[in-house]
Amino acid sequence: MESEDRALLERKVRRAFQVLVLQRGRNPGVKGWEMKRHLGKDYRKIIEVLSEDVSSLGLEVHEVKGAEGTDDGSRFLLRFREPPTLSEAETSGIRIDDLAVLAAAIAFVNSKQGRAGRRETEHFLREKFPKWRVEYSLDRYLKRGYLEQDDMTLLRIGWRTRAEIDEKTLMTLILSRGADEVAPAQ
Repeated sequence: MESEDRALLERKVRRAFQVLVLQRGRNPGVKGWEMKRHLGKDYRKIIEVLSEDVSSLGLEVHEVKGAEGTDDGSRFLLRFREPPTLSEAETSGIRIDDLAVLAAAIAFVNSKQGRAGRRETEHFLREKFPKWRVEYSLDRYLKRGYLEQDDMTLLRIGWRTRAEIDEKTLMTLILSRGADEVAPAQ
């Protein structure tokens, strides 16, 4: 009986991995209600087992709480346990200047207590990047979920930023780099 339970658990863990790896639509990951549909009511236990299994590969199953705060609205996705190295980031297919626009936008929105006007953000970014890159990048990051915009054109941090980016480390790196540049020469 125990071997049957173990075999069932292994099949469900394998199914959970397949569901998480296969991307449907534009956004990565799987909603909680989808996991429940594919794996059953005990899907959280299966996700914990899967997270332990993929930890040897340097990955983890990460949960991003939904806006409603319910389990069904949560999104589960695979992500690196540690931040990627520069060579790993280069192989992701994202240009370094696009990453710079995203990092600057996230830092600016965070510096404004999590809400910044779109025009104000664009003005800040145009001081550092070409106008066409700013508009293109902001629109792209809004579509991909890194940033969110409400009806009043206020930008906020999106679900994907909360899932994929360690905001504290990003802000620490930016602030420490800025302190190096501002420090007086001796």
